[in-house]
Amino acid sequence: MEGMDILGYLKSRQNELERVNHPMSNRSLNFRYLYSYGVGVLALGSMKSMTELQDKFNYFIECIALPKEQRDKILIDINNHFEFRLSDCIRALRTKEVQYCFLVDLYKLYNLAVWSLEYCEKVIANYLQIFHASEPEIAFFRMFNDAVTKRDVVAARNYYHNFREAGFEISYKTLQYFFPGFEDEDAYQNLIIAPGKTFYLDKPATVNGDIVVERGGSLLVDGAEISIKGAVLVDGGRIQFRDAKVFIEECEKDYFLTIQDAAVVQIENSSFDCNLQCGFLWQNAGRLLIEESEFQQSSGKRMIAFSGRYARILRSSFLEGRDGFLTIQGSSQMNIEECDFYQANAEYGGAIYSDTIDNVTIQRCSFRSCKAKYLGAAVYFQYQKLGQVVKECTCRLCEPASKAVFNTYEDDFELKVR
Repeated sequence: MEGMDILGYLKSRQNELERVNHPMSNRSLNFRYLYSYGVGVLALGSMKSMTELQDKFNYFIECIALPKEQRDKILIDINNHFEFRLSDCIRALRTKEVQYCFLVDLYKLYNLAVWSLEYCEKVIANYLQIFHASEPEIAFFRMFNDAVTKRDVVAARNYYHNFREAGFEISYKTLQYFFPGFEDEDAYQNLIIAPGKTFYLDKPATVNGDIVVERGGSLLVDGAEISIKGAVLVDGGRIQFRDAKVFIEECEKDYFLTIQDAAVVQIENSSFDCNLQCGFLWQNAGRLLIEESEFQQSSGKRMIAFSGRYARILRSSFLEGRDGFLTIQGSSQMNIEECDFYQANAEYGGAIYSDTIDNVTIQRCSFRSCKAKYLGAAVYFQYQKLGQVVKECTCRLCEPASKAVFNTYEDDFELKVR
Protein backbone atom coordinates (compact mmCIF):
# COMPACT_ATOMS: atom_id res chain seq x y z
CA MET A 1 0.00 0.00 0.00
CA GLU A 2 3.10 2.22 0.10
CA GLY A 3 2.69 5.38 -1.96
CA MET A 4 -0.98 4.69 -2.57
CA ASP A 5 -3.54 7.43 -1.98
CA ILE A 6 -5.88 5.37 0.23
CA LEU A 7 -8.28 8.23 0.92
CA GLY A 8 -8.45 9.05 -2.77
CA TYR A 9 -9.13 5.43 -3.63
CA LEU A 10 -11.91 5.16 -1.04
CA LYS A 11 -13.47 8.37 -2.31
CA SER A 12 -13.44 7.01 -5.86
CA ARG A 13 -15.32 3.92 -4.63
CA GLN A 14 -17.88 5.89 -2.62
CA ASN A 15 -20.61 5.76 -5.24
CA GLU A 16 -20.16 2.01 -5.60
CA LEU A 17 -20.41 1.49 -1.85
CA GLU A 18 -23.57 3.61 -1.60
CA ARG A 19 -25.20 2.21 -4.73
CA VAL A 20 -28.60 0.58 -4.25
CA ASN A 21 -28.86 -2.93 -5.64
CA HIS A 22 -31.44 -2.84 -8.43
CA PRO A 23 -34.00 -5.70 -8.38
CA MET A 24 -33.02 -6.59 -11.98
CA SER A 25 -29.23 -6.31 -11.58
CA ASN A 26 -28.79 -10.10 -11.65
CA ARG A 27 -30.46 -10.53 -15.06
CA SER A 28 -28.55 -11.10 -18.29
CA LEU A 29 -26.58 -8.27 -19.91
CA ASN A 30 -28.88 -8.17 -22.96
CA PHE A 31 -31.96 -7.92 -20.71
CA ARG A 32 -30.39 -5.14 -18.62
CA TYR A 33 -29.53 -3.20 -21.76
CA LEU A 34 -33.05 -3.41 -23.20
CA TYR A 35 -34.59 -2.57 -19.81
CA SER A 36 -32.25 0.43 -19.47
CA TYR A 37 -33.03 1.50 -23.02
CA GLY A 38 -36.74 1.55 -22.15
CA VAL A 39 -36.08 3.72 -19.10
CA GLY A 40 -33.77 5.89 -21.20
CA VAL A 41 -36.67 6.76 -23.51
CA LEU A 42 -38.12 8.75 -20.62
CA ALA A 43 -34.84 10.17 -19.30
CA LEU A 44 -33.11 10.97 -22.60
CA GLY A 45 -35.95 11.17 -25.12
CA SER A 46 -36.32 14.97 -25.06
CA MET A 47 -33.91 17.84 -24.47
CA LYS A 48 -35.84 18.92 -21.37
CA SER A 49 -35.82 15.47 -19.76
CA MET A 50 -32.16 14.96 -20.63
CA THR A 51 -31.24 18.27 -19.03
CA GLU A 52 -32.84 17.53 -15.66
CA LEU A 53 -32.89 13.71 -15.45
CA GLN A 54 -29.59 12.54 -16.91
CA ASP A 55 -27.72 12.49 -13.59
CA LYS A 56 -30.44 10.39 -11.97
CA PHE A 57 -30.52 8.13 -15.02
CA ASN A 58 -26.75 7.64 -14.72
CA TYR A 59 -27.27 6.58 -11.10
CA PHE A 60 -29.93 4.11 -12.21
CA ILE A 61 -27.45 2.71 -14.76
CA GLU A 62 -24.93 2.21 -11.94
CA CYS A 63 -27.53 0.40 -9.82
CA ILE A 64 -28.52 -1.99 -12.59
CA ALA A 65 -24.81 -2.61 -13.29
CA LEU A 66 -24.77 -1.83 -17.00
CA PRO A 67 -21.20 -1.70 -18.42
CA LYS A 68 -19.97 1.61 -19.84
CA GLU A 69 -19.82 0.40 -23.43
CA GLN A 70 -23.51 -0.53 -23.22
CA ARG A 71 -24.46 2.82 -21.65
CA ASP A 72 -23.02 4.74 -24.57
CA LYS A 73 -25.24 2.81 -27.01
CA ILE A 74 -28.53 3.89 -25.42
CA LEU A 75 -28.62 7.45 -26.75
CA ILE A 76 -27.38 6.28 -30.15
CA ASP A 77 -30.19 3.71 -30.37
CA ILE A 78 -32.79 6.26 -29.25
CA ASN A 79 -31.71 8.64 -32.00
CA ASN A 80 -31.06 6.16 -34.81
CA HIS A 81 -32.92 2.88 -34.12
CA PHE A 82 -35.81 3.95 -31.94
CA GLU A 83 -38.70 1.75 -33.14
CA PHE A 84 -36.55 -1.34 -33.75
CA ARG A 85 -34.89 -1.19 -30.31
CA LEU A 86 -38.13 -0.30 -28.53
CA SER A 87 -39.76 -3.42 -30.02
CA ASP A 88 -36.93 -5.51 -28.53
CA CYS A 89 -37.41 -3.73 -25.22
CA ILE A 90 -41.15 -4.45 -25.08
CA ARG A 91 -40.52 -8.15 -25.77
CA ALA A 92 -38.05 -8.22 -22.85
CA LEU A 93 -40.62 -6.61 -20.53
CA ARG A 94 -43.16 -9.39 -20.98
CA THR A 95 -43.91 -10.42 -17.37
CA LYS A 96 -45.87 -8.49 -14.75
CA GLU A 97 -42.96 -8.70 -12.31
CA VAL A 98 -40.65 -6.95 -14.77
CA GLN A 99 -43.28 -4.45 -15.95
CA TYR A 100 -44.05 -3.37 -12.38
CA CYS A 101 -40.38 -2.82 -11.58
CA PHE A 102 -39.96 -0.93 -14.84
CA LEU A 103 -42.85 1.38 -13.95
CA VAL A 104 -41.20 2.02 -10.59
CA ASP A 105 -38.06 3.23 -12.37
CA LEU A 106 -40.14 5.51 -14.59
CA TYR A 107 -41.90 7.02 -11.57
CA LYS A 108 -38.63 7.50 -9.68
CA LEU A 109 -37.42 9.65 -12.60
CA TYR A 110 -40.80 11.32 -13.07
CA ASN A 111 -40.73 12.51 -9.45
CA LEU A 112 -37.66 14.63 -10.26
CA ALA A 113 -39.10 16.20 -13.39
CA VAL A 114 -40.09 19.88 -13.53
CA TRP A 115 -39.62 21.19 -17.08
CA SER A 116 -40.21 17.79 -18.67
CA LEU A 117 -43.21 16.79 -16.55
CA GLU A 118 -45.66 16.68 -19.47
CA TYR A 119 -43.29 14.62 -21.61
CA CYS A 120 -42.71 12.12 -18.78
CA GLU A 121 -46.46 11.73 -18.17
CA LYS A 122 -47.01 10.91 -21.85
CA VAL A 123 -44.19 8.34 -21.85
CA ILE A 124 -45.60 6.61 -18.76
CA ALA A 125 -49.12 6.64 -20.24
CA ASN A 126 -47.84 5.06 -23.46
CA TYR A 127 -46.01 2.30 -21.61
CA LEU A 128 -49.11 1.58 -19.52
CA GLN A 129 -51.10 1.23 -22.73
CA ILE A 130 -48.46 -1.07 -24.25
CA PHE A 131 -48.53 -3.23 -21.10
CA HIS A 132 -52.34 -3.40 -21.25
CA ALA A 133 -52.44 -2.17 -17.66
CA SER A 134 -55.85 -2.30 -16.02
CA GLU A 135 -57.48 0.63 -14.26
CA PRO A 136 -56.70 -0.82 -10.79
CA GLU A 137 -53.03 -1.18 -11.76
CA ILE A 138 -52.82 2.36 -13.11
CA ALA A 139 -54.53 3.71 -9.99
CA PHE A 140 -52.25 1.74 -7.67
CA PHE A 141 -49.03 3.11 -9.14
CA ARG A 142 -50.38 6.64 -9.19
CA MET A 143 -51.54 6.50 -5.55
CA PHE A 144 -48.54 4.58 -4.24
CA ASN A 145 -46.22 7.06 -5.95
CA ASP A 146 -48.11 9.89 -4.27
CA ALA A 147 -47.48 8.18 -0.91
CA VAL A 148 -43.79 7.83 -1.81
CA THR A 149 -43.44 11.56 -2.54
CA LYS A 150 -45.15 12.36 0.77
CA ARG A 151 -43.19 9.68 2.70
CA ASP A 152 -46.52 8.33 3.94
CA VAL A 153 -45.95 4.71 4.96
CA VAL A 154 -49.47 4.22 6.31
CA ALA A 155 -51.12 5.31 3.07
CA ALA A 156 -48.67 3.24 1.02
CA ARG A 157 -49.48 0.17 3.12
CA ASN A 158 -53.22 0.70 2.63
CA TYR A 159 -52.83 1.04 -1.15
CA TYR A 160 -50.72 -2.13 -1.21
CA HIS A 161 -53.27 -4.12 0.82
CA ASN A 162 -56.15 -2.95 -1.37
CA PHE A 163 -54.15 -3.90 -4.47
CA ARG A 164 -53.60 -7.43 -3.15
CA GLU A 165 -57.23 -7.78 -2.08
CA ALA A 166 -58.21 -6.92 -5.65
CA GLY A 167 -56.22 -9.99 -6.79
CA PHE A 168 -52.94 -8.36 -7.85
CA GLU A 169 -49.42 -9.18 -6.65
CA ILE A 170 -46.30 -7.03 -6.62
CA SER A 171 -43.07 -8.16 -5.01
CA TYR A 172 -42.07 -6.71 -1.66
CA LYS A 173 -38.56 -6.20 -3.00
CA THR A 174 -39.93 -3.97 -5.75
CA LEU A 175 -42.02 -1.97 -3.28
CA GLN A 176 -39.02 -1.38 -1.01
CA TYR A 177 -36.99 -0.31 -4.02
CA PHE A 178 -39.80 2.15 -4.87
CA PHE A 179 -40.19 3.31 -1.26
CA PRO A 180 -37.09 2.50 0.87
CA GLY A 181 -38.95 3.33 4.10
CA PHE A 182 -41.86 1.00 3.32
CA GLU A 183 -42.54 -1.85 5.76
CA ASP A 184 -45.27 -4.44 6.03
CA GLU A 185 -45.72 -7.84 7.69
CA ASP A 186 -48.06 -10.79 7.21
CA ALA A 187 -49.30 -13.22 9.87
CA TYR A 188 -50.40 -16.79 9.16
CA GLN A 189 -51.86 -19.71 11.09
CA ASN A 190 -51.44 -23.34 10.00
CA LEU A 191 -50.93 -23.37 6.23
CA ILE A 192 -51.73 -26.17 3.79
CA ILE A 193 -50.40 -25.74 0.25
CA ALA A 194 -52.56 -27.93 -1.96
CA PRO A 195 -51.53 -29.73 -5.18
CA GLY A 196 -51.07 -27.32 -8.05
CA LYS A 197 -50.84 -24.30 -5.72
CA THR A 198 -47.81 -22.09 -5.07
CA PHE A 199 -47.39 -20.15 -1.85
CA TYR A 200 -44.94 -17.28 -2.21
CA LEU A 201 -43.33 -15.48 0.74
CA ASP A 202 -41.24 -12.43 -0.09
CA LYS A 203 -41.83 -10.14 2.92
CA PRO A 204 -41.61 -10.21 6.73
CA ALA A 205 -44.02 -12.76 8.19
CA THR A 206 -44.92 -14.57 11.39
CA VAL A 207 -46.26 -18.11 11.23
CA ASN A 208 -48.07 -19.72 14.16
CA GLY A 209 -48.33 -23.41 13.31
CA ASP A 210 -47.05 -25.81 10.67
CA ILE A 211 -46.73 -25.32 6.93
CA VAL A 212 -47.75 -28.46 5.02
CA VAL A 213 -46.76 -28.70 1.35
CA GLU A 214 -48.76 -31.45 -0.32
CA ARG A 215 -47.62 -33.41 -3.36
CA GLY A 216 -47.65 -31.04 -6.33
CA GLY A 217 -47.65 -27.91 -4.17
CA SER A 218 -44.83 -25.36 -3.96
CA LEU A 219 -43.41 -23.18 -1.18
CA LEU A 220 -41.13 -20.42 -2.47
CA VAL A 221 -39.46 -18.12 0.06
CA ASP A 222 -37.66 -15.23 -1.61
CA GLY A 223 -36.26 -12.37 0.46
CA ALA A 224 -38.60 -12.96 3.40
CA GLU A 225 -37.73 -12.63 7.07
CA ILE A 226 -39.81 -15.22 8.93
CA SER A 227 -40.43 -16.04 12.58
CA ILE A 228 -42.24 -19.35 13.04
CA LYS A 229 -43.73 -21.44 15.82
CA GLY A 230 -43.96 -24.74 14.00
CA ALA A 231 -42.36 -26.80 11.26
CA VAL A 232 -42.49 -27.27 7.49
CA LEU A 233 -43.65 -30.68 6.25
CA VAL A 234 -43.18 -31.46 2.56
CA ASP A 235 -44.62 -34.59 0.94
CA GLY A 236 -43.57 -34.67 -2.70
CA GLY A 237 -43.91 -30.90 -3.07
CA ARG A 238 -41.42 -28.26 -4.09
CA ILE A 239 -39.52 -25.98 -1.69
CA GLN A 240 -37.01 -23.21 -2.26
CA PHE A 241 -35.38 -20.59 -0.03
CA ARG A 242 -33.52 -17.63 -1.51
CA ASP A 243 -32.27 -14.53 0.37
CA ALA A 244 -34.38 -15.65 3.34
CA LYS A 245 -33.92 -15.28 7.08
CA VAL A 246 -35.77 -17.74 9.32
CA PHE A 247 -35.98 -17.81 13.12
CA ILE A 248 -37.63 -20.85 14.72
CA GLU A 249 -39.33 -19.69 17.89
CA GLU A 250 -40.78 -23.09 18.77
CA CYS A 251 -40.75 -26.51 17.11
CA GLU A 252 -42.24 -29.76 18.43
CA LYS A 253 -40.92 -31.84 15.52
CA ASP A 254 -37.45 -33.41 15.35
CA TYR A 255 -36.63 -31.22 12.34
CA PHE A 256 -37.81 -27.85 11.11
CA LEU A 257 -37.94 -29.17 7.53
CA THR A 258 -39.15 -32.74 7.00
CA ILE A 259 -39.00 -33.48 3.29
CA GLN A 260 -40.26 -36.70 1.77
CA ASP A 261 -40.06 -37.68 -1.91
CA ALA A 262 -39.06 -34.23 -3.17
CA ALA A 263 -37.21 -33.91 -6.47
CA VAL A 264 -35.01 -30.99 -5.41
CA VAL A 265 -34.61 -28.68 -2.42
CA GLN A 266 -32.79 -25.39 -3.07
CA ILE A 267 -31.38 -23.06 -0.40
CA GLU A 268 -29.40 -20.01 -1.48
CA ASN A 269 -28.00 -17.04 0.43
CA SER A 270 -30.25 -17.69 3.43
CA SER A 271 -29.87 -18.01 7.19
CA PHE A 272 -31.68 -20.26 9.66
CA ASP A 273 -31.61 -20.14 13.45
CA CYS A 274 -33.01 -23.33 15.00
CA ASN A 275 -32.89 -21.63 18.41
CA LEU A 276 -31.96 -24.97 20.07
CA GLN A 277 -35.48 -26.22 19.27
CA CYS A 278 -34.73 -28.95 16.70
CA GLY A 279 -32.59 -30.13 13.83
CA PHE A 280 -32.90 -28.19 10.59
CA LEU A 281 -33.60 -30.66 7.76
CA TRP A 282 -34.43 -34.31 7.14
CA GLN A 283 -34.65 -35.40 3.50
CA ASN A 284 -35.04 -38.91 2.11
CA ALA A 285 -35.06 -38.45 -1.69
CA GLY A 286 -33.99 -36.23 -4.57
CA ARG A 287 -31.33 -33.54 -4.48
CA LEU A 288 -30.32 -30.97 -1.89
CA LEU A 289 -28.56 -27.85 -3.18
CA ILE A 290 -27.23 -25.36 -0.62
CA GLU A 291 -25.09 -22.32 -1.38
CA GLU A 292 -23.91 -19.25 0.57
CA SER A 293 -26.10 -19.99 3.60
CA GLU A 294 -25.84 -20.13 7.39
CA PHE A 295 -27.31 -22.62 9.84
CA GLN A 296 -27.07 -22.30 13.61
CA GLN A 297 -28.15 -23.60 17.01
CA SER A 298 -29.57 -27.04 16.28
CA SER A 299 -30.37 -29.43 19.12
CA GLY A 300 -31.81 -32.90 19.65
CA LYS A 301 -30.87 -34.01 16.14
CA ARG A 302 -28.07 -33.22 13.74
CA MET A 303 -28.50 -30.04 11.75
CA ILE A 304 -29.08 -31.96 8.50
CA ALA A 305 -29.91 -35.65 7.95
CA PHE A 306 -29.75 -36.54 4.25
CA SER A 307 -30.51 -39.86 2.57
CA GLY A 308 -31.51 -38.63 -0.88
CA ARG A 309 -29.69 -39.10 -4.17
CA TYR A 310 -27.25 -36.17 -4.24
CA ALA A 311 -26.38 -33.17 -2.06
CA ARG A 312 -24.11 -30.21 -2.80
CA ILE A 313 -23.20 -27.74 -0.06
CA LEU A 314 -21.03 -24.77 -1.09
CA ARG A 315 -19.60 -21.80 0.84
CA SER A 316 -21.89 -22.20 3.83
CA SER A 317 -21.41 -22.08 7.60
CA PHE A 318 -22.68 -24.27 10.41
CA LEU A 319 -22.60 -22.89 13.94
CA GLU A 320 -23.33 -24.63 17.25
CA GLY A 321 -24.69 -28.07 16.51
CA ARG A 322 -25.47 -29.59 19.91
CA ASP A 323 -25.76 -33.03 18.27
CA GLY A 324 -23.51 -32.56 15.25
CA PHE A 325 -24.10 -31.02 11.84
CA LEU A 326 -24.44 -33.48 8.94
CA THR A 327 -25.53 -37.10 8.64
CA ILE A 328 -25.16 -38.75 5.22
CA GLN A 329 -26.98 -42.06 4.90
CA GLY A 330 -28.03 -44.84 2.54
CA SER A 331 -26.67 -44.51 -1.00
CA SER A 332 -26.34 -40.73 -0.99
CA GLN A 333 -23.61 -38.84 -2.81
CA MET A 334 -22.45 -35.54 -1.28
CA ASN A 335 -20.06 -32.77 -2.26
CA ILE A 336 -19.08 -30.22 0.42
CA GLU A 337 -16.78 -27.32 -0.48
CA GLU A 338 -15.52 -24.18 1.27
CA CYS A 339 -17.72 -24.59 4.32
CA ASP A 340 -17.07 -23.65 7.94
CA PHE A 341 -18.10 -25.93 10.82
CA TYR A 342 -17.88 -24.40 14.28
CA GLN A 343 -18.69 -25.92 17.65
CA ALA A 344 -20.29 -29.33 17.23
CA ASN A 345 -20.66 -32.33 19.56
CA ALA A 346 -21.51 -35.96 18.88
CA GLU A 347 -20.43 -39.45 19.89
CA TYR A 348 -19.00 -40.18 16.42
CA GLY A 349 -18.26 -37.53 13.81
CA GLY A 350 -18.52 -34.26 15.69
CA ALA A 351 -19.34 -32.28 12.55
CA ILE A 352 -20.04 -34.91 9.86
CA TYR A 353 -21.13 -38.55 10.13
CA SER A 354 -21.34 -40.67 6.99
CA ASP A 355 -22.48 -44.25 6.47
CA THR A 356 -23.39 -43.87 2.79
CA ILE A 357 -22.11 -46.42 0.28
CA ASP A 358 -21.60 -43.69 -2.34
CA ASN A 359 -18.89 -41.03 -2.70
CA VAL A 360 -18.42 -38.12 -0.32
CA THR A 361 -16.04 -35.25 -1.14
CA ILE A 362 -15.10 -32.64 1.47
CA GLN A 363 -12.75 -29.93 0.19
CA ARG A 364 -11.34 -26.63 1.50
CA CYS A 365 -13.44 -26.75 4.68
CA SER A 366 -12.67 -25.51 8.17
CA PHE A 367 -13.55 -27.40 11.36
CA ARG A 368 -13.28 -25.51 14.65
CA SER A 369 -14.10 -26.64 18.16
CA CYS A 370 -15.74 -29.83 16.91
CA LYS A 371 -15.78 -32.71 19.39
CA ALA A 372 -16.51 -36.42 19.23
CA LYS A 373 -16.85 -38.59 22.32
CA TYR A 374 -15.11 -41.46 20.55
CA LEU A 375 -13.84 -41.07 16.95
CA GLY A 376 -13.90 -38.47 14.18
CA ALA A 377 -13.89 -35.05 15.82
CA ALA A 378 -14.47 -33.50 12.38
CA VAL A 379 -15.55 -36.38 10.10
CA TYR A 380 -16.46 -40.00 10.74
CA PHE A 381 -16.85 -42.46 7.88
CA GLN A 382 -18.58 -45.70 8.90
CA TYR A 383 -16.73 -47.64 6.20
CA GLN A 384 -13.19 -47.40 4.92
CA LYS A 385 -13.47 -47.30 1.14
CA LEU A 386 -12.41 -45.41 -1.94
CA GLY A 387 -14.40 -42.29 -2.86
CA GLN A 388 -14.30 -40.73 0.60
CA VAL A 389 -12.15 -37.63 0.10
CA VAL A 390 -11.12 -35.00 2.65
CA LYS A 391 -8.74 -32.51 0.98
CA GLU A 392 -7.30 -29.07 1.81
CA CYS A 393 -9.18 -28.88 5.10
CA THR A 394 -8.14 -27.49 8.47
CA CYS A 395 -9.07 -28.57 11.97
CA ARG A 396 -8.57 -26.28 14.97
CA LEU A 397 -9.31 -27.04 18.62
CA CYS A 398 -11.04 -30.30 17.71
CA GLU A 399 -11.11 -33.26 20.11
CA PRO A 400 -9.80 -35.94 19.96
CA ALA A 401 -7.19 -34.23 17.77
CA SER A 402 -5.52 -37.53 16.85
CA LYS A 403 -8.76 -38.85 15.36
CA ALA A 404 -10.14 -35.75 13.65
CA VAL A 405 -11.04 -37.75 10.51
CA PHE A 406 -11.74 -41.47 10.76
CA ASN A 407 -11.68 -44.16 8.06
CA THR A 408 -10.05 -42.55 5.01
CA TYR A 409 -7.27 -43.85 2.82
CA GLU A 410 -4.03 -41.87 3.02
CA ASP A 411 -4.17 -40.74 -0.62
CA ASP A 412 -7.64 -39.26 -0.11
CA PHE A 413 -6.80 -37.40 3.08
CA GLU A 414 -5.23 -34.00 3.62
CA LEU A 415 -6.03 -32.24 6.90
CA LYS A 416 -4.07 -29.63 8.81
CA VAL A 417 -4.59 -29.92 12.55
CA ARG A 418 -3.90 -26.81 14.63
